[in-house]
Amino acid sequence: MKMIFEGDKYVQTVLGKKQVDESAVYKWSQFTVFHTCDGADYLYNNFTKVIYRLEDESFTYNTDERISGADIAADKALAELAAESFLVQEDKDEDSIYLSFCKISRAMRTKRDGFSLYTILPTTACNARCVYCFEQGMKFVTMKDDTVDQTIEFIKKSHNPKKPVRFSWFGGEPLVGEKIVDRICDGMREAGIEFDSNMVTNSALITEDTIKKMKNDWNLTTMQITLDGVEEEYNRRKNYIFQYDSAYWHVLSRIKLVNENDISLSIRVNVDLNNVDGVVQMAGDLKNFIVKPGIVSIYLAPLFDLQASTGAGEIWKKSFNVMAELEKMGFRVGYHSSISKTKDHYCMADAPYEAIVVSPEGKLHNCEHIGDIPPYGDVWTGVTNTELVKKLFSVEPVQEMCRGCFALPHCTTFTGCDHARVDCRYAARMNMERGLDRAIRRLSKNPESPDAPEENENEIMDSDINC
Repeated sequence: MKMIFEGDKYVQTVLGKKQVDESAVYKWSQFTVFHTCDGADYLYNNFTKVIYRLEDESFTYNTDERISGADIAADKALAELAAESFLVQEDKDEDSIYLSFCKISRAMRTKRDGFSLYTILPTTACNARCVYCFEQGMKFVTMKDDTVDQTIEFIKKSHNPKKPVRFSWFGGEPLVGEKIVDRICDGMREAGIEFDSNMVTNSALITEDTIKKMKNDWNLTTMQITLDGVEEEYNRRKNYIFQYDSAYWHVLSRIKLVNENDISLSIRVNVDLNNVDGVVQMAGDLKNFIVKPGIVSIYLAPLFDLQASTGAGEIWKKSFNVMAELEKMGFRVGYHSSISKTKDHYCMADAPYEAIVVSPEGKLHNCEHIGDIPPYGDVWTGVTNTELVKKLFSVEPVQEMCRGCFALPHCTTFTGCDHARVDCRYAARMNMERGLDRAIRRLSKNPESPDAPEENENEIMDSDINC
């Protein structure tokens, strides 16, 4: 047995090495995962992130097995696994142990030095009318000049001076508010604030002039573009306000322009049972427009209402089958599980010490899905609802449906999001196994870096890990 990755050093520091109690009875940790990759067997701890390659060990992995502390102490390999929390005492509540870690981790960050991520909605207006849009019925609002000016002042006062600022431009369609993006970026340069940015866009409004500004003025490094099926299905779903001979081919030409200009692309495919079977054909069309495949990844995201339905299992299975086909085509397929880092929060919505959302009205939110969510301040007065922030910052009990789950460190315990899921353990397991395959293969080439660069490409915003 050989440890091929030492795991998350911070978690290791908090948990410490465990001493074997020979009088106790042990079980396999709920976070221990047995995994086979390229003919070799591995043990992975989804909490500590330690990875072992198994060789000729005498023990077997059985989740129902109970092992005496005396037997563990007498076996070098088992004793090491117990020290690294792969084996835990039978009476241990690991959900509570994870919550304790979250509390400690968050407590160390209560004294923050300012925000480092600003998700800004220049407008809620959009040039598309997507049939599945969560913003349907929302009033179109575009940031006024005085709000833009005050937003710049708010960022200057509230950003963390020890880190570059990262902007995530969201909407609506942020390119409808292109001039607002110009002004905020100009304001950062005038103030001498280092920044970069990313954008969630349908890309239809991109021109050659826009690309130049993205690179030279907005410091835009990453873009997420949605592509939801082959031509007829895409055109129906996006239902653009402006007429194109075919919006599908127009957007593919915009993707080509972005790719040629060295901006990393994450192609998000929102899928349901009506379009998932056409994704491989769509990817074939996409491939003809990609000249630099190394900076493009693609990932499938079942629509929210499907993830909350009894049909979730079917769409997830179809999605993972399609992902396998995309990888055979040579695409880098994004995934949602960090193999090397343990989170103490669910998404940006319960991480108010680092991230903040600015609406077109200048209101401050914890999530870019600003519809019915109450703000906790505005750019004129700053954060005023400290009780709401305190609540977001607190660590909630593990939901009953999540108790004992191996994937808890990916999902944490945040209940403030109404994005419900069904069959989520299957999706979490599949994402984790795909991530493990990549990590193990990468470790064989570079022992210091288990996470492939594309692992977090679809995390344009922290919340987008899960949305």
